[in-house]
Amino acid sequence: MAHQHLGEFGDFSLSVLVTSPPWYENCYLVTHRPSGALAVVDPGGDGARLREAVATIGATPAMILLTHGHPDHLGAAAEIETAFNIPTRAHVDESPVIAAASDLNRAFTGQPQIGPARLETFSGEPVEHLGGAEIRVIQTPGHSPGGVCYDFGPFVLTGDTLFRGGVGRTDLPGGSERKLWDSIDRLLGMVGDDATLYSGHGPAWTVAEARRWWAMAG
Repeated sequence: MAHQHLGEFGDFSLSVLVTSPPWYENCYLVTHRPSGALAVVDPGGDGARLREAVATIGATPAMILLTHGHPDHLGAAAEIETAFNIPTRAHVDESPVIAAASDLNRAFTGQPQIGPARLETFSGEPVEHLGGAEIRVIQTPGHSPGGVCYDFGPFVLTGDTLFRGGVGRTDLPGGSERKLWDSIDRLLGMVGDDATLYSGHGPAWTVAEARRWWAMAG
């Protein structure tokens, strides 16, 4: 299966492509339906499958967005950049993590990795735009120093900050358990109860479900 359509959320259409083992990472394809612009969020691998998914959706790729720079989230970035002539955007604090992704991938898999060649960085919490629609950037350091979540309104892409019933690891370079806990507190205080959280691995859940779980887990 090339990708799975997750639904329509206002002006946005959301699909996911789960990458191959060992990562099983969720790469999200977000289309702004009025304009036909598409964002590829965390292209962790399987470039050929991703290109096929984009072709099937029929939208026009505008950019790659990274929630963070670990190798399982950017393995196909360079291929997608080249295929569609688009940049990769990430938080500036994640630059050293992105630069070290190939070495980290080699440590995990024994293989080097080609990183994004058209990297554009942003600082703080800017508003990104997709086809005229606004995407709120929420800084969530902890899993990695420049980790962010992308708030599209009806749904939020949380990367590896927060999973359904779990949180991201903090033992990789630049990780901080204290910062991650603070980030999750802040994230869950900033988004609406009805929003759906889609993470970098595993299934989705609602903000309300996450708040209840976090109140018990934290």
